[in-house]
Amino acid sequence: MPYGCVEGGTLSAASKKALEKALSEWQGTRRISKPSTFLILASHDLEVDHELALKHEMLANLLGEEDFASNVVVIKARNEEELANRLARTKSLLPIQTLIVFAESRHALSLGPIFRRKFGKAVKIKKFKADFEFNHPWISTSSSAVWSLRNLTMRSWFEIRRRTGRGLRKKLRFLFWS
Repeated sequence: MPYGCVEGGTLSAASKKALEKALSEWQGTRRISKPSTFLILASHDLEVDHELALKHEMLANLLGEEDFASNVVVIKARNEEELANRLARTKSLLPIQTLIVFAESRHALSLGPIFRRKFGKAVKIKKFKADFEFNHPWISTSSSAVWSLRNLTMRSWFEIRRRTGRGLRKKLRFLFWS
C-alpha cells in the first residue's frame, strides 16, 4: 500500500516499512518462481513523480536494473478501491494466484473487504505497526482514533455492499441520493 511522502521530501515511515517488508517477501518468493513473481509499486495520483522517484531510488540500491525493469510494476491510483481495480486489469499480472498486501495495522481493517471483493481468496493481508503520520494524501485525518474509525466505517460499508443484493442497493441509493 502506498503511504506517500511526508513534508520533508522523504517517504513516510509506514511507506518505508511496507516497501522493506514487500521487498524481502518478494525476494523470498523469487527463489521459488522467478518469472511469475512481481513487485508492485503503488502511488497516490497527486504525488506520483516524487513518491515513485523515492521508491525507485530505494529499490535501485538493493536491486539490479535488470530485475527492476522486468519484474516491478508501477500502478497509480486515487484510493484503495481504484488500486484494486487497476491491479485486476493489469494484463502483465494476470492470472493472479496470490496477492500479498502489506498494510499498516490501522489501515488493514478497511483493506480486507476491498481487495477480497476483487481477488477473493487469493489475497493475503500482512499487517505491520508504524508510527501514525497524518500528513500524507492517503490519510485525511489528524488523529489515530479518527483514522481507525474511518477504516471501521469503510469496512462496514464494503461488507454491507457485498452481502446485499443489487436490487436492495439500488433502492437504498434511490432513497438517500434523490
